[in-house]
Amino acid sequence: MSQDHCSEAEDQVEILLLTGPAGVGKSTLSWEISARLAEAGIAHAAIETDELDRVFPRPSRQDLERLAPGTIDISALNLKAIWSVYRELKQTRLIMSGVMMHLAFDRRWITSAIPNAKIIVVRLMATEESIADRLARRETEDGLDAQFQRSLRQLNHMTTETGGDMLRIHTDGRSVSEIALDILANLDWARPRSA
Repeated sequence: MSQDHCSEAEDQVEILLLTGPAGVGKSTLSWEISARLAEAGIAHAAIETDELDRVFPRPSRQDLERLAPGTIDISALNLKAIWSVYRELKQTRLIMSGVMMHLAFDRRWITSAIPNAKIIVVRLMATEESIADRLARRETEDGLDAQFQRSLRQLNHMTTETGGDMLRIHTDGRSVSEIALDILANLDWARPRSA
């Protein structure tokens, strides 16, 4: 392998995209995987996609066009800004977590912010009962029913989707630690990249 090809491979950004319905455990799993990578000395960054568009009022298309011509999604704009800093810090691995109902669309806005990234999609699944239990522990009483109905719609859509290259993992009856180890075993992130 040539020196240039080797350097290019080491510079490619790899994104572990943890997806699934709200309440399935994406954030908790992201934190667990990040902690395990840190313990192993594996450089990485982690971003929760919910934080990329948590703004009110939502910017209009005109606002976004003024900030960055051609941009139609605030998440892509913010991801690009955050990732530019992480790249300056020589990061090449990123854990992202979010619902990601429409993977083709989500891949487009992610790669518009991080061109040529290799995206590894993990779709987390659980039963309705498990999701209801998890949501009950995190939601306020006023918002619980509405969030549960959204999560059910997400779960039903994800259960019936076909195709796509993704690793599907059922979380029921499994510890966060066990799931994290399962995912890491499917990645080539077990060793630090050479500096």
